[in-house]
Amino acid sequence: MKKIKFLFFLAFFTLFFTGCEDNKDDFPASEKPILTVATTEIYGAPTRKFEIKAALKDDLGLRSVRIQIPELALDKVISFATEPLVTTYDLSYFFEIPADRGTSETFKIKLTVTDVSNNIVDQDINLRLDGEFDAPAIAMITPKEGAVVLLSTSNQMPVHFIVNDNSGIDFVQVKCVALGIDETVQLTGSPQSYTFNKTYALPVTAANYVLTITAKDKFAIPNTGVLNINVVATNEYPAIYLCDQPKGTNLTTDAVGVPMYFHDKNGQDFEFKYYANTNNKEVYFLGQESDFAPHCFGLNASGNLTDDITSAPIILPTKGYYKIKVNPNTLTYTVTKYTPTSKVWADVANGLWHDDEAQRRPFVSICGGGIKDANWDTWNAWAQTGLHLANNPDNPYQLVGEYTLTGTMEGTFTGQWWSPSWRLIKNGIATMSPGDNGNAKYPAAPGVYKVILDTELERAFITKK
Repeated sequence: MKKIKFLFFLAFFTLFFTGCEDNKDDFPASEKPILTVATTEIYGAPTRKFEIKAALKDDLGLRSVRIQIPELALDKVISFATEPLVTTYDLSYFFEIPADRGTSETFKIKLTVTDVSNNIVDQDINLRLDGEFDAPAIAMITPKEGAVVLLSTSNQMPVHFIVNDNSGIDFVQVKCVALGIDETVQLTGSPQSYTFNKTYALPVTAANYVLTITAKDKFAIPNTGVLNINVVATNEYPAIYLCDQPKGTNLTTDAVGVPMYFHDKNGQDFEFKYYANTNNKEVYFLGQESDFAPHCFGLNASGNLTDDITSAPIILPTKGYYKIKVNPNTLTYTVTKYTPTSKVWADVANGLWHDDEAQRRPFVSICGGGIKDANWDTWNAWAQTGLHLANNPDNPYQLVGEYTLTGTMEGTFTGQWWSPSWRLIKNGIATMSPGDNGNAKYPAAPGVYKVILDTELERAFITKK
């Protein structure tokens, strides 16, 4: 009898719990879910991630969405909660294509959406691996970034650039609102290269302008490249730069100090202090910071100063410090060698941090951002010995080292508690603190850079190694 009672209760509780479990998932009949994909054709490439986007909707509630590409071993199920029910969902799923797949391969992405009433909707998306994702490359010939157009010479501004793109170019556009320029060239035949060359007239009044160059390609999902160029139209030079690099050198790869900004200006008389690290050092003067063109001042065949990209360099005969004056309007210059009398920061490699100033020995490191291991704490500048500068054995006024830059940088060269310190402000100027100007930010590609702090020139040179 006891056995019969036990079996009865066991059957009762089994039916009870089974009934409760069934009731939990027992949803009424409903309409099929709605699956709307962002596109039915996706372009990808080996080692590149692509995105699957879709809008899911159900009148009662969504249960799951399944994403499948069997050939790529993708089988992902996203399940939705039922308390509360989810009636809408924006799918955004990224997947990286394996490196060993070929660019000619195609696949089907299968999306399966199931709602809580067990209605199912499928959708296939084509996946192609021959995608092209690079924006058209715009190479400016003229004007370069920061170019100076000297209105006293000519108000003509040549705009010359080349666009290249693997999938073919749809159009290029030149635009400058302030100059009323809005020119679009629609191309036919999908050329992979196009050269734009046109001259525009500038107003006779001095002003700064921004040229926006846009190029769009003809890929199925178009890519667009945009380049902004700042141009200074002026009746006189706002700045002159001293350049000791050979012609043709890319002047935008270094972080700070190349070419070197002037030290003093009186009208159009520009004065520089400069250190020639070898005999027969060759230098030019440039009217713009980022390139040798359009204004490059050197010597003509008669040995006179000329504004000509083909000019010969000015030669500083012996190693040492010079004061140089140049006037780009009168095309005159003078060179005078001199012996510095400023303080020499000697033996900084044997510096010592100490709370007692009498026992402290100066060191020079750096505080700042965009520099590996650096922050704005002078104790960190001391503790991170890889940031310390050393004396240049060939020049007592130069402190040298190497830094790894991680991106846009700013900094102050410093000892303990900012004594001594040189704040790196704009144009590579490293002023002995305290100073009136704040630290400047310098765009820099990540990498290892050689560092020179010239305490006589109050200039920093941070150049790509």
